[in-house]
This record gives sequence, structure tokens and C-alpha cells, in this order.
Amino acid sequence: MRFAILGAGSAGQGLASYLSLRGHEVNLFNRSGQKIDPLRRQGGIKATGVVEGFAKISKITTKIDEAVKDADAIIVTVRAFGHRETLELCIPYLEDGQIVLIMTGYWACLRLRYLFEKAEGRIIFAETTLLPLASEIIGPGKVKISGIKAKMRMAAFPSTKTKEALGSLKDAMPQLFAAKNVIETNLENFNPIFHTPIALFNLGEIERRKDFEFYHQGVTFKIAEVIDAMDQEKRSLIEKLGFELGSSLDVLRQYYVTSGESTYQFVYNCEAWKGYVLPNVFDYIREDVMYGLVPIASFCDLLDLPSENIKSIISAWSLVDRVNYWEEGVTVDRLGLSGMQVEEILKFVSVGKK
Repeated sequence: MRFAILGAGSAGQGLASYLSLRGHEVNLFNRSGQKIDPLRRQGGIKATGVVEGFAKISKITTKIDEAVKDADAIIVTVRAFGHRETLELCIPYLEDGQIVLIMTGYWACLRLRYLFEKAEGRIIFAETTLLPLASEIIGPGKVKISGIKAKMRMAAFPSTKTKEALGSLKDAMPQLFAAKNVIETNLENFNPIFHTPIALFNLGEIERRKDFEFYHQGVTFKIAEVIDAMDQEKRSLIEKLGFELGSSLDVLRQYYVTSGESTYQFVYNCEAWKGYVLPNVFDYIREDVMYGLVPIASFCDLLDLPSENIKSIISAWSLVDRVNYWEEGVTVDRLGLSGMQVEEILKFVSVGKK
């Protein structure tokens, strides 16, 4: 299968290496040439960790038309605040029958659906709950893949196209399986619930140290209790919408095949997280608050559900970052769901029409 990976950060280089070493043809695009120059010189990426080898990359380019030409699937791995610009760049060059998969989705299929109308031909737009890998750049042209998730939900918008997209991608990424719709993929994402309190209550350590092990050093019993309290509010929303997702802890057990009776125990049992230093922590937090916590709180308001714990973390990060995340973040209004009831929301994401 031919892939175009858009974005050569830790996620993009990790996924490009993974797919190449599984025998697929991969193109890699990045807007800045500086980050990909070392890859160009050596013709690929040196991968270490749970996946090892030299991953040959067919095209390493700053020209997006070259990257997406003749690709079966285009995977967008840039951060959520780069989704719109990246999609605007690639949509004019999309070809009939291609799949555009956004990893991690962060509501992209709903908040950017107006862009999809500009695509000519039969294009499927889809998104995943998270990235399938935990990876980090460890040097020029080198990436470490520390973990691979065992399962990963994916959905297209509208969800009537999910089966077709999954059928094309399953051999290349066997961990993918169908979500009911793009709301389910987003509500399963545990990153906002985990990242934001861990970073908030370890702010001093993160600012002082470059070697801070985000999960193993960042999670204490009390911080795990905060995570659980936020997750309980999200679970109330999940139940209101009729999904059968478990807790974030349940999801983590499936993804990483790791045991642990509590959130705290799981974190310390998870091999993929041992020694893991979360790169660019504050970029993650900005993403997790704007595209993760704010939509959950907004959904809770729409459906008259409590979310005081989540709201307190949003407000705290607004203070720390000097950003009004309530204004900058993604609300149900920006998702086109304002004023809708549960049945109307679910019908919309299924068929793509109100």
C-alpha cells in the first residue's frame, strides 16, 4: 500500500518508519526542509526500540503535491492546531479514491468538514482516537518507537464510510478497528484527561528538567485521583450519548495490554511508558485543553451534565498560559452541533446531514 505521511515530527517519523518496515511504500512531507534534510541525506529513518531497522522512505519532500500523488492513503500527523492548514494544502491535489486519515483526530472531521466539500472526486475523510505508536525523535534521522498500541478506534465522517476505509487500511495497521462514529473516537481519547493534570501538578519539575519521565515520575496517588475524577465526568457524557466505552483505564488496558487495578498501578506497570519523556509538553497541553477538555465541557453543558473538575483544569491552564481557552477552544457550536439533541447529533455523524 502507498502512504503519504504529512508531518515529520515524532509522530510522523515514527509512523513512516513503522509502515515502511512493514513493507509499505511511504512518502513523507514536511513544510520545513530543515527537519527532513538529515532524512533526505540518508534516504530514510533509523528506527530503534520495539521496531528496529532502517526505514526506506520513497519521497522526502516539502512539496505536498509530490507527497500525495498516487498515494492510497494520506495520514495527517501534525498537531491539531496544524490540521486546517495541512488539509488546505493537500486538498487541491487529492485524487479519486484516496483516504485521508487524521491521527490524532481531535474532532477534525467535524470542525473542518467545510474543507472536505472542496475536495474533488470520491475522498474518504476519517480520524483515529490517538496515534498507534509512542515515538520520539532521538537525533537527526533517528526515531525511537517505545510502544505500539494493540487496538485503535477509527471512524469516517459520515460513519457510513468507515467500513470501506477500514477495509483498505486494516492490513497495513491491524490495530485499527471501527468506532461507531467520530464522536466515539474523540471521547475515547484519554490524553486530555491524563496530560493536563499531570503537567499542571508537575509544572515546576517540567520547567526545570529536560529528562522528566512524564508518566512514571509525574503520577502520584493524589494526581491519579484527579485523573479519575475528571474521567468520571467524561464517562457520564459517554453514557448519555449511548456509547459503551469503558473508563480511560479500561481503554489503556486494551491499548497497551497492561494490568493494573487502579490508574496509579497501571501507570507504573506500563512498559511503554517507562523512561518516556513527553516531548514538547506544553504544545501537548495546548492541544489537549483546546481540542480535548473544552469540547467535553461544552458537550456536558449542552446535555446538562456536570463537569466541574474538567472546568477547573481548563481555568487553571488558562491562568498558566495566559490564554482564554474558553474562547479559543473547540465548542459544540464550532462543531456544528449547538442546540441539537442526542438523537440529532448521532444521526448527523452517521449520515453527514442534519
